[in-house]
Amino acid sequence: MSDTLSPADLVAAYKRGPGILREALQGMSVEALQARPIEGKLSSMEVACHIVDSDQFMCDRIKRTLATEKPLIMGVESVDYVGALRYHERDLELDLRLLEVQREQMATDLDRLPAEAWSRTAIHSENGLQTLVDIIEHAVEHLEDHVARIYEKRAALGL
Repeated sequence: MSDTLSPADLVAAYKRGPGILREALQGMSVEALQARPIEGKLSSMEVACHIVDSDQFMCDRIKRTLATEKPLIMGVESVDYVGALRYHERDLELDLRLLEVQREQMATDLDRLPAEAWSRTAIHSENGLQTLVDIIEHAVEHLEDHVARIYEKRAALGL
């Protein structure tokens, strides 16, 4: 278990994610969302869509860790979803709603877990053995790290 967060605190941090992302994107025009003010980096729209798509994988990892014995969970870092799924053509509001509902449903499941479930493990294809806590902490940190990149883009755009 995490040295710093109880399961309840971890789930609370997980639940806050969609609001944190929404706040970071608030007031950005389509042009600002699609801009790439930092050379070689994704646009804010692409970052938001990446967060949502990645979160779907993380929910699956959580569910499989809970439902099966030490499942193999696959890394997806090298996959080019940005181009293949044409993120700039996505409906951002739809993606944000998906993230909200997805995390609400997953958090509701997490809130009902017995204490022993928090020590369940999975094998990540790139990172090795991970506990349920590790997977959820990664989901929280992944969103928060990417939201920080959105704020960097906002600053670079003068927003």
